[in-house]
Amino acid sequence: MAAAQSHQVIADHQEVVGVDYSAQGVTGVVGIGARFERCRFDGLRLQDVAFGSGLEQSQYVGCSFDGVVLTGAGGYSRFVGCTFREAEIYGLTAGYLEIVDCVFTGRIRSTTFWGAPPPGSAEQFASNLAFLQRQGRDEPPGYRALVLRESNEIHGNDFSGADLLGVAFRHGVDLTRQRLPDGSDHLYVLDAEPALHRALALLVNRPADDLHARVERSLRRLLDREVASGQRQLLLREADYVSRGALKPHIRLMFEMLREATSVGSGSGAA
Repeated sequence: MAAAQSHQVIADHQEVVGVDYSAQGVTGVVGIGARFERCRFDGLRLQDVAFGSGLEQSQYVGCSFDGVVLTGAGGYSRFVGCTFREAEIYGLTAGYLEIVDCVFTGRIRSTTFWGAPPPGSAEQFASNLAFLQRQGRDEPPGYRALVLRESNEIHGNDFSGADLLGVAFRHGVDLTRQRLPDGSDHLYVLDAEPALHRALALLVNRPADDLHARVERSLRRLLDREVASGQRQLLLREADYVSRGALKPHIRLMFEMLREATSVGSGSGAA
C-alpha cells in the first residue's frame, strides 16, 4: 500500500490495487512513477494533488473519484476508465495530463486540457536536464519522450453531464472524440477555422463602428490563439465571458455571428 504521511497518499514507484481511501481522511495524493488500479477516492477533499510528480508518468486505471473536491497539478499523469461523478475540480494544472474513457459530472472550473504539451516544454526539459547534470544524475529513462511527445492522449471522455466554467481545450484536443455539454449557452464549433472566417465575413454588412471592431478582434484572437495552435474544434460558453453579471455587447454579437456561421457549416454536434 502507498504510504500515508500527514493525510497524504504518497506512492513512489508502487503499484496500488483495490485500496479504498474514501474513509481515511486523505487530503492529498502524490504519485511518482506509480500505478493506482481500482482504487477509491470518493468524497475526499484533495487540497493540493500532485497526480504525476517527479519525472515519470503515474497511471490511474479504473479508479473512482466520485464526489471529490480537488485542485493541484496533474503533472505527468494518465487516467483510464476513471469516474469523476459529482466532482468539483478547480484550477487543475493539466499540461501533460492524459485522460481516456473517463466520465465527468459535477463542475470543472478554471482548467485547460491540452491536446499537446504546452508552449515552453522544450525549455522546461532543457532546464531540468541541466539541473540533473549539476546534481551528477543521469537523464531518467523515458523522460525525454514524456516531455517532448507530440500529443497528449485525450479521447473517449464523457463531459456531457459536467458544468464547465472557465474550461478550455487547446493545442489539438479532438472534441469529436468526446461527449460534450449541449446547454443553450454552449456553442460547439465543429470546423473552427472556416466558421471563424465565415463569421468575419458576416461583419462586412455591419456598420464599421467600435462594436464591429471589437467583435473582429475577438474573432481574430480565437483564430490566432486557438486555431493556429492546432485546435480544430471549439467549445465556447457565454458564461465564461460574463463580466460584472452581464455579457458585453460585442461578446453577445460575436456569439450571434458564430452561431450563424456554424449553422451554415457542417453541423453542431459532437460524438
